[in-house]
Amino acid sequence: MLNLTDLILGLVVCGIAAIFWQLRQISEIAEFHAKRVCQKRRLQWVSTARVRARLGFIAGQGLGWNTRYQCEFSTDGMNRLHATVVMSGKKLKDVEMPFYPEPEWQEVPLSKGRIGGCGGGSAPASSCSSGNCSSGCK
Repeated sequence: MLNLTDLILGLVVCGIAAIFWQLRQISEIAEFHAKRVCQKRRLQWVSTARVRARLGFIAGQGLGWNTRYQCEFSTDGMNRLHATVVMSGKKLKDVEMPFYPEPEWQEVPLSKGRIGGCGGGSAPASSCSSGNCSSGCK
């Protein structure tokens, strides 16, 4: 037989599941925005994690979640820098990015060795004489 305690316990479990579901949806939207910002600025997205979630009043939407996410990105594949994504409900409110060094794409090391590039098995010897490689052509 169903009593009041079972009903309250069931409602609490459903409420916790609904809160988890909402925060998960907002997290996916925040990650989408973080990846899009990194793609626009030619950065490598690394990860996104929720830092804070607070229930509050959102103008034009009513009661909703105000959340902050920490996003890690890289400019050269070796360092990690942190940005903050601020969400108001399911809408992007702000992306706070620090100043970061622009990668020097001209200083990227050239491929050397047996696979691809000059001196490798796949590149003809004529590509080495054409100036495609700076040094190390065999």
